[in-house]
Amino acid sequence: MGSVLPSNIPQFDPSKKPPPKERAPIGGIVVTVILALALVAIIAVAVTRLTSGGFSRPVASSAPTAVGVGSSGSASNAATPAPAGTPADPATQQAIQNVIQQVNDAQVQAIEKGDPSVMQATATQQFYQEQVSNNRDLTDNGVTDIKLVNIEWGPVSVDGNTATATDYETWSTTFDDGTTEQSRDRNVYTLVKDNGTWKVQQDDHPDQPAMGTQQTSSPGAP
Repeated sequence: MGSVLPSNIPQFDPSKKPPPKERAPIGGIVVTVILALALVAIIAVAVTRLTSGGFSRPVASSAPTAVGVGSSGSASNAATPAPAGTPADPATQQAIQNVIQQVNDAQVQAIEKGDPSVMQATATQQFYQEQVSNNRDLTDNGVTDIKLVNIEWGPVSVDGNTATATDYETWSTTFDDGTTEQSRDRNVYTLVKDNGTWKVQQDDHPDQPAMGTQQTSSPGAP
């Protein structure tokens, strides 16, 4: 009796070899490794810069402001340059502030009474003439009354027989039509010592409003 082979014998045919397995391309692996190394290098550089302060945050700046504390107080403004000379001692500072107060009070009286002579005592002859001219301009433009509402004192310095004082003056001006306007202005006074007495020689207004604004300049403006 002859042998019978299994029906699936062709599957065990030794002449037939299984197909080779596919291999991943070498080039793709190399590119992947390179990209991974590059990413690691970038992360390392970023961490190094952060820890060494390479990145900084902007710092907000603050603007200086002036603070008014009434006629007996003082005003400060970081934008105002310090006057020449040395800071006045308390007694000298008080004397200079008194003279400036008297100059302003005298101008108010001169407008009210129509008598400019009351302004002579605390002003040099040159400044007195400027004040007379200024008062004439005010009345010619319909001003009937002026009033010093407030003074905010700034720095006072002395250089020999010359002194410089800064203040912020608020004035109220009344016109012949009944209207009233108010303005606040920085004044830089120059004073000289005359026979032991301080007198105002000059009054500058470096921050006067531009033409066309609602406010008027302080009555003391030349």
